[in-house]
Formats: sequence, C-alpha cells, structure tokens
Amino acid sequence: MKIAVIAGTPVDTQMGIDYLHQRDAGLETVFLPCASDPRACHLFQVKSHEEKTATMRELYRSAIDMGIRYFFVYCNSLSSAVDFDTLSESLGVKTVTPMRAYEKLALDYNILGLLAANNQSTKGIEDRFTAVNPSGYVIGIGNLRLTEAVERMIPPAEIVRNFRLRSACDFFEASGCEAVVLACTHFPYFKEELSQFTGLPILDPADIMFEELLANINQTSCNL
Repeated sequence: MKIAVIAGTPVDTQMGIDYLHQRDAGLETVFLPCASDPRACHLFQVKSHEEKTATMRELYRSAIDMGIRYFFVYCNSLSSAVDFDTLSESLGVKTVTPMRAYEKLALDYNILGLLAANNQSTKGIEDRFTAVNPSGYVIGIGNLRLTEAVERMIPPAEIVRNFRLRSACDFFEASGCEAVVLACTHFPYFKEELSQFTGLPILDPADIMFEELLANINQTSCNL
C-alpha cells in the first residue's frame, strides 16, 4: 500500500519517509515535497486560501493518479496553513497531519511549549489545541532560521548552543509548561541533544500521526 509523504521541502519530506520506514520497513512511500526550501515553503503558506488549495489539489491529484489513497503530511506549518481535512474529503482520500495530534495532546496537557518553524504554525496549533481545551495554554516560539539550520545539517549540539535552546527550555519551564513539543518536523534532528537541558518531556507529534495512519489503513482493510 502506497503512502504519499507531503512536506515543506525535500529535506523534511525525506525525514518523513525515513520516519515511516523506521516504524514499519514494509511501507511503500512516495516523495512529494511542495517547495524547494524553508523560505519558499513559508512564502507559500502566506498565499491566499484559494492559491494554496489549488496547488495542493494538483499535488494530490498527481498522487491519486498513481493509485495513492493515503497521505502523510509531515510538516506542522504547512498543515496549519492548508485545510487538508476539507481537501481530503473532497477527493475521497485519507490524510494524516500534525494538527490532529494537537487535538489529542489537548486532552492530556493544559500548558504546552512549542518550538515551531514559524508563527503560522504556532497560530494554527493554538487554534486546534484551544478548540479541544479552551482553558489551556500554548506558549510558542516560531523561528524559521532554526529550520534552515537543520536543512544545512549543522550539528545538533551547535544548533542547541547557537540558538540558546537551553534558555528556551528554561523559559518554557518558568512558564509552567508540562511538555515541549517539537512543532516542526525538522526538529527531531536535535531532540536527543535538547533533552539534556530540560526535565520536561519532549514530544514528537509524528508518533501520534503514525498511530492514526495505521488506524486508517486497518479500517480500510476491515471494510474490504
């Protein structure tokens, strides 16, 4: 069964494919980046709703023509800028995005700290989180330069040091956060390094996404 992995750039698209293969080596994946680099992806996200939907619809149709019915959107900021739920329903396919993960996290946490690629992402995540948990808090940091550093493959220790991420963790702790979410799919790249500087759980939404993907596939199998 083929799964289309859509992400912001070739780098995080490949990260999404690698993640899925680590979880299940038998999955067949298709590589579908929507932009050439983080800046191009960011600029796409601030286009009109109509432009974004038209571009994504064309990308989806190219995958559907290959017989693909499952989509894995491995990009937090992209999934906060495009209405993938409505798009998927209109095309009769299944899509898993990080936004669904935040709805589930809102059931377990009241105060989340976010490290995100941009503030398009923090806004979208806060909307989803608050819809489920109106009394909760989302405390976000959006930094496109952090994403660009990962794209350049700067060593994790250097990224954590240069961007003062230890201080960011101190800020989250002082703000009462119960966990820190890697709200950009590039950021698991430095998860192990960052975990040395905080006692807070560091969460990766991809783990929730994978479980939803499996549930969708299993449901389809049961209906056959």
